Amino acid sequence: MNPWLIRLIVLGIAYVVGKEVFKSDEKFEITDDSNCEDLFKKFNQTITIHPDKVANLRRAHNTIRSKVTIYFEKYTSLPIPNFYIQGSYKMGTVIENRSTICDVDLGVFFPQHPNMYVETIQNHIKKALIGHTSKGVTIKTNCVRLNYVRDFHIDLPIYYIDGYSGKTYFGSRGYEWEHSEPKAFIEWFKKETSNKPQLIRIIRYLKAWSDHTKAKTGKKFPSGLALTLWTIQCYEKGSRDDVAFFNTSSAIMEYLHNKKTWNAIMPVAPGDDVMHRLTSSQKEAFYDEIGEMVSLAADAVSAPNKLKATTKWRKIFGNRF
Repeated sequence: MNPWLIRLIVLGIAYVVGKEVFKSDEKFEITDDSNCEDLFKKFNQTITIHPDKVANLRRAHNTIRSKVTIYFEKYTSLPIPNFYIQGSYKMGTVIENRSTICDVDLGVFFPQHPNMYVETIQNHIKKALIGHTSKGVTIKTNCVRLNYVRDFHIDLPIYYIDGYSGKTYFGSRGYEWEHSEPKAFIEWFKKETSNKPQLIRIIRYLKAWSDHTKAKTGKKFPSGLALTLWTIQCYEKGSRDDVAFFNTSSAIMEYLHNKKTWNAIMPVAPGDDVMHRLTSSQKEAFYDEIGEMVSLAADAVSAPNKLKATTKWRKIFGNRF
């Protein structure tokens, strides 16, 4: 028996939180006529940030760097920080959300301990950037957020690099400094995805499904970071992107089913669980939704023709597909 059929039958029998995914008497076979490889590649382009938006981001980066540096030099005794774009933009997994607003992290890295409370540093950054955009600046627990009218908002998390140990520490409001290595995470990601462009596309597709489903249901989902970690862990290479997406999504669902406690652990410091903010009921709701998605994806890759397969994929990704 096809190993994927065995996996899906097991999932179908065990899947009792929501709708049953598969029944043991169902015949399942991936068909050549269901091939939507070209549509997936086109969709990957659709969810890619437009070059004009990338250019706007670069200009914003330079303006932020200039304004904060000038303010710090004039009004504070703080060391002048370096600024690094990080997160999904740096990894190439950022997508054009349905809202068309992209989330971008611009890390503020001090070359030494700033000898100032994180809250005070955040207030200084806010003052430096007041008036920069019409939507203003807000202070959050983990960052200062610069809100733009369109295109994106930019989060500015604060770090310092210890000159003695070389370790990086992240500052958050009310919690002060914690060992964290965002640059090491980028290096880990690059190593895990090296020469695997399909893996990066699968991460992007999964985030696009999450974006569409959250907009449709209003449910709280795991972060893009959690989805990225699970996709890297469960990646199943395929000769087609549609098949690879189905295989990987099925493997993620199987992983979640087999885990008594869901988690998505950072592979570098601080080594925390990025799922800690989701409640048990929110996790169950997500499990329900990914089960529904895997069922639709199974119908798509086993469809007798491309038209029927496309109909199923559009239910998963929405009308942008």
